[in-house]
Amino acid sequence: MTETTRTTVTLSKISMNQVKELVGVFGSTPASVISRIVEHFFDYGKFDDVIEKMKAKKRELFPPNDTIINNKINNLFKGVNKIPFNEFIDFLQVDKTHVLENIHIWADKYNIRIVENLVIKNSD
Repeated sequence: MTETTRTTVTLSKISMNQVKELVGVFGSTPASVISRIVEHFFDYGKFDDVIEKMKAKKRELFPPNDTIINNKINNLFKGVNKIPFNEFIDFLQVDKTHVLENIHIWADKYNIRIVENLVIKNSD
């Protein structure tokens, strides 16, 4: 069985009426209808661009602290000597601007550089 987490949602009257209209065809209770709607939002790909934009906005507003980022960079370059720039950003879970603002610090600290679309660890 799928692991689940319980939460409480508050809907406007109009939205709740729409949920009630779907009881019996999209789920057996209002809660199951809402659950299926949320699952469809995340699982069927129509909203991937919206989700990615929201995640990017969150990374921009709430970047991880420097200790977490430094540990990730340090551990990453113990195992590889180059990584595509976009994968580097995804791995750090920060936005591109944050990386570009800090790459000069990380370049000195971790002996790395960006060449074309790769982040490369310089050979010692």
